[in-house]
Amino acid sequence: MTSRNELAGDVGTGPAPETAERKRIYLDFFFKKLGVGDVHVYVIGPDKAAIGGLDINPAQNPATMAPFLQGIVEKLRVTPSAPSFKPRPQSRPGPVAADSLVVHLVSRAHAPGTWHEFPSENWIVLAKDEWSQLLPATSAPKATWTIPPPVAKKLAEWIYPQNEEKTMQNRARIDDARFRLTTVRVEGTLARARIDGHVRLLHTFYPTGKAEDFADSDLSGYVDFDLGDKRIQRLRIVTTKAAYNTTPFSASLVSMSKETLAALNY
Repeated sequence: MTSRNELAGDVGTGPAPETAERKRIYLDFFFKKLGVGDVHVYVIGPDKAAIGGLDINPAQNPATMAPFLQGIVEKLRVTPSAPSFKPRPQSRPGPVAADSLVVHLVSRAHAPGTWHEFPSENWIVLAKDEWSQLLPATSAPKATWTIPPPVAKKLAEWIYPQNEEKTMQNRARIDDARFRLTTVRVEGTLARARIDGHVRLLHTFYPTGKAEDFADSDLSGYVDFDLGDKRIQRLRIVTTKAAYNTTPFSASLVSMSKETLAALNY
């Protein structure tokens, strides 16, 4: 997979050799009439020559994609073997401090079409001084409190479904981010608090878009924490009702254990 923004023609920002190779593959497919496009499946053989291509729409249809790939297998006369490289997660957090709280956010629109075929993922990293603000100021069994705005906005800023992004910058404008916590159970030093939240943010579908695309979400969840050592054990939040303009979507925020993070970054 290549990025058009990095490797396209004279405007690409990527390395010159990779840009040249992308252009070579593009022209090879063009002259062999195998189809070309910015969003296109290009299959090349061991000799780097073009052998098959498929446009994005049929490529998303298993009834079309499976026979296409089977045809490539038969053409190359390949036999099953072990993977060339070890499978690993496509999305992983970068290096984080040992005392950080890492939250994995997944969001997906409930609608057909290219943009909604796969969920979007983001990683929210809260430093100790940030996640500590999720804890209650008192150990009272019926305590109620809210997450301060800076931390609430950090949790909320990615709650929208997949759309087009090429800047790798967060463009969301947070208009409302409220998270209310209420202690619902205390057993010794261990406690659980219910989370009720609402988020409204502006995030245009396209990076250069002028339309006002809003994501509105009602959320619910819980946080388990230890009142003794002032540490969060787990955080779970999901949308109970959410829409991006008129398109419904769902999102979840799940804190990652140290064991899970170690497995992701092996």
